[in-house]
Amino acid sequence: MRIAVTGASGLIGSALVRSLLSDGHTVLRLVRRPPRGEDEVRWDPARQEVDTGRLAGTEAVVH
Repeated sequence: MRIAVTGASGLIGSALVRSLLSDGHTVLRLVRRPPRGEDEVRWDPARQEVDTGRLAGTEAVVH
């Protein structure tokens, strides 16, 4: 399953990402800082901005 996780660089989010990856899921990390890899996409919740094209195929969002 392809899952997007907000707050993926934080304490709880990073633990969740590790768990999802170990269970075989594909994870897209939504981060507020500049992305550091292909599995990250920048989002700005205050401006309600995210690259929706990068979310294509996502089956679940954990916020």
